[in-house]
Amino acid sequence: MCGRYSFGRTDRVDWGRFGVPPVPDLVPNWNISPGSDVLAVREGETALLRWGLVPAWAGDPSIGNRLINARSESAEEKPAFRDAFRTRRCLLVADGFYEWESVAGQKRRQPWRVEGTDGAIFAMGSLWESWFDRRGTRLESCTILTVPANGALAHIHDRMPLIVAPADYAEWIAQGTPAERVRALCCPAPDAAFTAWRISLAINAAANNDLAVTQPIV
Repeated sequence: MCGRYSFGRTDRVDWGRFGVPPVPDLVPNWNISPGSDVLAVREGETALLRWGLVPAWAGDPSIGNRLINARSESAEEKPAFRDAFRTRRCLLVADGFYEWESVAGQKRRQPWRVEGTDGAIFAMGSLWESWFDRRGTRLESCTILTVPANGALAHIHDRMPLIVAPADYAEWIAQGTPAERVRALCCPAPDAAFTAWRISLAINAAANNDLAVTQPIV
């Protein structure tokens, strides 16, 4: 799964790759948690979406607290995700994410920082949805798709976010991309694409939001 990620190196984004105008005045965020408003790229635009998808049919937006991730293998059939999987896909801009390893004999799981081996900005494949309350107020929200972990990260956790390659950005967010192609893009990133290291438990508190939370521990 993916329960936290970061977008701290906001000056490194090549917006041309995403096909959208540059986004000004972005505030670095090293500890993005569920429930936050996150920067997403949709077809021809960027938007702030609440992390935790609220289906259009939901009676209460609190359901989003349980829908921060969606398994790519089953999203196409799940009532909460199937419509979005077909026509409402987006990309979440990131420079790292966090996973927690269960360690024998340890009560608290060990957090790890995961980054691209080249240190570049990357994009996580996501789905978005619109929900309206009784007054007609609109809430736009999203979920991060997950895939089986690649060989480099499987020792930490059995799942990882879907990472969409830059060459596939346009197809991923286009509404008209055939379902077969969308399914084909839902695969683990190459083993050599990411590197990981242990970090302190400080990441567990969302209030700890600076570059220090990303630093390795011995």
